[in-house]
Amino acid sequence: MATIRDIAKLANVSSVTVSRVLNKDNTLSVSDETKQRILAIAEELNYQTPRSRKASSNRESVEHTELSKVRIGTVMFLTEDQEKVDHYFHAIRQGIEKECAASGNRTAEIFRLSLDETLDMDFGDVDSVIFIDRPLEINLQKVKQLKNVVFIDCAPDVESFDSVVIDFERVTKLALDHLFELGHTKIGFIGGNRTYGKDQRHYHYERYMKDRELLNPEHIFIGGWWSHEGDRLMNEAIRKGDLPTAFFVANDTLAIGAMHALKEAGLRVPEDVAIVGFNDIDIAEYLSPPLTTIRIQPEIMGRMAVRLLIDRIKGRDIPVQVVVPSKLIVRSSSGL
Repeated sequence: MATIRDIAKLANVSSVTVSRVLNKDNTLSVSDETKQRILAIAEELNYQTPRSRKASSNRESVEHTELSKVRIGTVMFLTEDQEKVDHYFHAIRQGIEKECAASGNRTAEIFRLSLDETLDMDFGDVDSVIFIDRPLEINLQKVKQLKNVVFIDCAPDVESFDSVVIDFERVTKLALDHLFELGHTKIGFIGGNRTYGKDQRHYHYERYMKDRELLNPEHIFIGGWWSHEGDRLMNEAIRKGDLPTAFFVANDTLAIGAMHALKEAGLRVPEDVAIVGFNDIDIAEYLSPPLTTIRIQPEIMGRMAVRLLIDRIKGRDIPVQVVVPSKLIVRSSSGL
């Protein structure tokens, strides 16, 4: 930080003269040329008088106080029990809460909506809302009545709302290209249902396999999102016969269930069936064999949503979309 002494040295005058000029002392007898030289040097060095520094600090303090009054509501479409076993959405919510705590904001209650409640949303006096995921039937006109909104894991209207998303097309391609490089062409898919339609991993899997003329609808198995569903769906694939030599599985929880089913059936991973999951949950590297998966950053997604919301509250009126990067983590379940 520049000081009066720094300015005085450059202006070739005394520190007292600089102080009196900067504090607009009209009794000072000094030429206009000297005044202008002192002011120009002070501006170049970005010097602030103690008074202006105090005013700036006060403004920041007021702004922080105002932000601390903001109550951020979180909207989810999962029950508490469903969230407990869904690492992805649970980690997103944790990221929201951690960033709110770090930035001095308060989180309001969590609004858990069922499909019947999406048309008539009532969040009380909360006007700053983060939506985690969304059903197809959400009333976007109702959402637009809220002052500040961010969507996570979906972007229903990029021209109106901020959003934090994953590039599902890219990460699906990463998973499938990895399996192609290992020599697999008969690749199946295990995934879960979405209330708003086809899951994006499922959609991009079908599209990419079709582009390669390798799509076989008989190799797609869709159910719930929990480990027992992965077990059930893999058993269904085994019973059907013509078992793919590899599977891209829409989350690690499903992949754990699928690997269990293969083991129970006497099939080896990856020698008989290679597996690639999605999420990179903590246990993934400790499975037997360790799970190849797509590492995403759900907590960062939650934190980024809060930052976007605060930026909106401060006055930004142009919608922003943030794409959080993901990468393939290669372990033994796909073969090395």
